[in-house]
Amino acid sequence: MRRALLLILLGLGACVRLDFGRKVGDDELRLRREVEGYYVDVAAAFAAGSPDALTRLFDPSITKPMNEEKIHAWAREFFGKHGPARFKIEKLEFDRLGYESAVVTMTYRVETKDGKGSFGGVERDELARKRGRWLMTAWEKVSDVP
Repeated sequence: MRRALLLILLGLGACVRLDFGRKVGDDELRLRREVEGYYVDVAAAFAAGSPDALTRLFDPSITKPMNEEKIHAWAREFFGKHGPARFKIEKLEFDRLGYESAVVTMTYRVETKDGKGSFGGVERDELARKRGRWLMTAWEKVSDVP
């Protein structure tokens, strides 16, 4: 009986293939950490309640969905009403990753101390490396998160 069970399990094992994804090389891991570091800077800007620090994380030539001036005005108004906030990424997926550009889809939350300005969502971000640092060049909302 044991032998028959063992043969069945071995037979099933031969049919099952476990695949934990493609092999990720050192260069890709380094690039992923760099892009993740960009979002650490976003979190620091929110934690400091600094419109200037937040605006510096966007490419000055950004136009989609807002230009740099509108981003700064939004940040000034947001931090003026709610103060510093907590920016938290719940999920980060790399859609495209290269040495000079990246596209990521992320699920995130921004939590304010008063709770009135809190928001979250899923958005697709386009980033580019310029002058040795990652900057946001465009983003689009995919969906809201309650």
